[in-house]
Amino acid sequence: MSVDISSIFDSRTSIDRLIDQFMILEQRPLNVLLDKKSELEEKKTVFSDLDSKLSSLKSIVERMTDPITDYFASKKATTSDSDKFTASAGASAELGNHSMTVERLAVSDTRVSKQYTDTNTSFTAFTTDQTFSIEVAHPTSSDSSNRVSISVTVGSATFSKTDDEVLQDIADAINTAMSNAVTAETIESDEIVNASVVTEVDGTSRIILRSAQSGYTYRMDFTDSADSLLNAMEVNAAVQSTGTSGGYITAVGTSASDSQLNAKFVLDGLTFYRDSNNVADAISGVTIQLLDTFATTETITVNADVDAVKSEVNNFIDSYNEVIKFLRENARYNPDTEKSGMLTNELVYRDIVNSLRGYTVATVSGAASSTYTKLYNIGIEADDEGMLSIKDLEKFTEATEANSTNVSDLFNASDGVAENIKNYIETFVKVGGTIDSSKNNIDSQLINLDDRISFTQELLDKREAQLRDEFSKLQEMMAKLSQQQSFFGLFAK
Repeated sequence: MSVDISSIFDSRTSIDRLIDQFMILEQRPLNVLLDKKSELEEKKTVFSDLDSKLSSLKSIVERMTDPITDYFASKKATTSDSDKFTASAGASAELGNHSMTVERLAVSDTRVSKQYTDTNTSFTAFTTDQTFSIEVAHPTSSDSSNRVSISVTVGSATFSKTDDEVLQDIADAINTAMSNAVTAETIESDEIVNASVVTEVDGTSRIILRSAQSGYTYRMDFTDSADSLLNAMEVNAAVQSTGTSGGYITAVGTSASDSQLNAKFVLDGLTFYRDSNNVADAISGVTIQLLDTFATTETITVNADVDAVKSEVNNFIDSYNEVIKFLRENARYNPDTEKSGMLTNELVYRDIVNSLRGYTVATVSGAASSTYTKLYNIGIEADDEGMLSIKDLEKFTEATEANSTNVSDLFNASDGVAENIKNYIETFVKVGGTIDSSKNNIDSQLINLDDRISFTQELLDKREAQLRDEFSKLQEMMAKLSQQQSFFGLFAK
């Protein structure tokens, strides 16, 4: 029985399949190098992720140890009736209660002209340009009582118009003068006087002038024109407006204490006068917003802001736990998956968990209170996996309300938790630190691996070319043998 020995090499596909099988064996050294490269790249990613998580934790502990701002000293102020007044407190506010009544609220200085009939021509007696000035407040750092005069000119052509048109032109001239003064930086935009024309009864008009800010400081004073335009309009009258007459709406007075423009309130038995209903300088660190008057005594209570302090601490706990969780996943053997993390054999990184846990359970000798020297004393504990939480909120609240330093000292004392963690983490995340060194070492290995991979790939390419050449020659030889076999087969018949 004859055998066709050329059948194995009877096509290009058969040869490619044979070469592929040979190359699978030949590529084993290259695959080892590629696997090693992939492992190093994955490890470098782990280092980058660890750097990010440690840096986040470092940012939080730096905030906790800020030498300028004490974020643990947050205070909150509450009022007995928030419909009448509200209050907010800064870190400098002292804990305690304050009593308060409000006799009047601050208002803006408002002056009005007398009432005019729109279609009349009451201003025709003024035949020349009229220039008057309005004096407004412009406090400076060196002079809180500084005032400036803004000149206003109304052209003579205006006064031949109807009364409602004259009033509108005067209002426009005032508003333009104020706008120009702001542009020239003579005054600020909130120091201007606004002028407008109003209609109380159909067919009548009058001008209203109103200071942009409330209080005696921001009162208006006037210097009339040569022909006494303001006096004719009764804008400059030193009387209160009634009926159709002009004058002031609220008594200006001669000082902060007798001006009806100022808020007047009694705080802890003392009488205060303020330009604004937003009072930030009566109680140190407390801002009061007056909303209404009231004769019945109400209270302001300043307490430690437990929720704000809790938020600061929980930010630390969350970031700390992220680091612990990440290291437990990447720096130890997992019996469930039977796999080791990328950093399992890196002792310096595996030890971070133990070091961090050590700082969170240590006694803080720099704490001012002997009652609160450990995180445990303010209700913070770790579970079996080392994850922190505020387990006893009552302890935490009690410590914070008693004095915020009971909490802050545990973190920012010279040997506090945040201070120690900050210094410890710095060695890892700083430029040129431990993590940078580890990543640079990996980069060096990757460069070496890339060179070896390139060299190995070149050898494989040459080997594949060699095999193709040899199999091609073998295919040609088999083809000839097949032809010879066919030729001899003819004679055998």
